[in-house]
Amino acid sequence: MRTVTSAQRKPASPRAAIADVAARQYGLITTAQLVAAGLSHPAITRRVASGELHRLHLGVYAVGHAAPAQEALWLAAVLGGGEGSALRGLSGAKLWAVSRFAAPVAEVVTPHRRAPRPCIRFYRANELDPRDVTSHRRIPVTTMHRLFVDLSDALTPFQLANVIHEAAFRGRFVEPAVRDAMARVWGRQRLWVVERAIALYHLGSAGTRSGAEDAFLRLVADFEEPLVNVGFEGFERDFHWPERKLVVEVDGPAHGRPRDRLDDARRDRSLRELGYTVLRFADADVYQRSREVLAAVAGAQR
Repeated sequence: MRTVTSAQRKPASPRAAIADVAARQYGLITTAQLVAAGLSHPAITRRVASGELHRLHLGVYAVGHAAPAQEALWLAAVLGGGEGSALRGLSGAKLWAVSRFAAPVAEVVTPHRRAPRPCIRFYRANELDPRDVTSHRRIPVTTMHRLFVDLSDALTPFQLANVIHEAAFRGRFVEPAVRDAMARVWGRQRLWVVERAIALYHLGSAGTRSGAEDAFLRLVADFEEPLVNVGFEGFERDFHWPERKLVVEVDGPAHGRPRDRLDDARRDRSLRELGYTVLRFADADVYQRSREVLAAVAGAQR
């Protein structure tokens, strides 16, 4: 029986080769990969015209569909950055599922010069250390440790502490590795944010959990800094001034449900029995009646 060697096998058709690559890349393919599959540039143009390929970015196409999933959009942005690029920042935090913050544009760190593109923000890094890049869900992304460093440019210490809290819950916070990543970017102006966020985490703070909590913390910035989302008397309290014996809760819409209102009242009663003042504000109070909120807190601080 005659044995067929790999060299004698019939090469895969361009269509099969394209399908194979796209299956590994959330339905995406680059110009270089199309050429490697056997298509000429005019053939690529014809397939775009026929709807077999949909151009997402310069040199990046979706195969057979025009509405890619979020993972595909992230990967398309990374592919658009070129070899050695990776998702970073708020986009990377969403991919790692440790962030409550919106990521309206895909943030990509790349060793190449790239012109701005709609929905992509490129960050040039001449030497991105290989130890700071990995892959998650088949998308190149900065490691969790480098992620904290990059997020310090966009978040406050309490916001970053919340990301650390979520990462730790998933077993992805390793402080020595974070400090190694910090050492590799010596000279960054906001590394103090990472230091402060780590300190807050060690104090037991989960950081701020909502935009309304962020707004409240800004509102009381002139007061002594409270403990934020730290466990106390069996429950996590939004804002706690131990020396003032003051607790402030900022309630989202879920607290309007009857069962939650009863639970809140029970917890508040237990604190008042210990001599605490407890103030509760709805999210809307913080945003729309900030003067009244500030006056109430100031009065309780006296």
